[in-house]
This record gives sequence, structure tokens and C-alpha cells, in this order.
Amino acid sequence: MPASLPLADSPLRAAERTLRKPSTAVWLQSVRVRTNRFDESLAFYGSLLGLSLRTVRVHPVSSELSAQMTDAEGNDVLELVETEAEQASGGHELAFGMPRRTWHLLRARLDTQKWPYETAGDCLYLSDADGTSLRIESLGTLGYA
Repeated sequence: MPASLPLADSPLRAAERTLRKPSTAVWLQSVRVRTNRFDESLAFYGSLLGLSLRTVRVHPVSSELSAQMTDAEGNDVLELVETEAEQASGGHELAFGMPRRTWHLLRARLDTQKWPYETAGDCLYLSDADGTSLRIESLGTLGYA
């Protein structure tokens, strides 16, 4: 049986180093957004942004209603949590990246539903139902078309 390679020298680590620069990589695990407009937020992130609803549950201790949203690959990317009006703070920015074609489809959905937004370069700037700022960047120029 061959001796195991140290983790730093494994083929997986070598491939990872080839595909990304370790000093600039940031891996986001999850984003939690508090909202006092739960149904509107579900519609915004689902119908407009194209995320899918995986589950809705009531927290066993806090009794808060929450919804887990997934991206097109099934990754959990957003948790919406229903909260009282004074606890939904806003003043945050969420940033998403998407392929150029998907970005253009989103822009068409925003236009169709008359959702206000601004553009700057390859970015859309808009607010969700609670006023949280969103920046959505087209990744087509980075080879993700």
C-alpha cells in the first residue's frame, strides 16, 4: 500500500493551487437576511433573482420563520428569517455574480416587473423588499459566459 501524501502535497491541493490563488480566495458559507416582509422577500429572491426555495421551517427555540434558498446548483446560499420590523435593519449589501446570459435574463425580469435598478458597467444595483442593497455582477467577462 503506498504511503499517504501529506495534505499540502496531495493532487487535490495541487489542482486547487492551479485553479485559484489561495491568498485571494474567499469561500462564503451562508448569508442570513432578516426581513419583516417575508412573503415579498421570498418572491423577490425566488421569482426575480432565480433562487429556489429548499425549505421553510420554524426555529424550535426562537419560533422565527425561516426559508433556505438555493442556487442553480443546489447550494444553500441564502437564509431569509422573518423578524419584527425594528429588527430588520437594512443598510447591508449583498453581492451576487452570475453568467452574462443569466444576468441579462434577470434584467429583463426586473424590467417586466418594473422593479427599479441602476446599472454601472457590468453591475446591476437594486434593493430587495426590505431595502437591502444588492449588487449583481455579470461574470461573462471573466470566462463564465
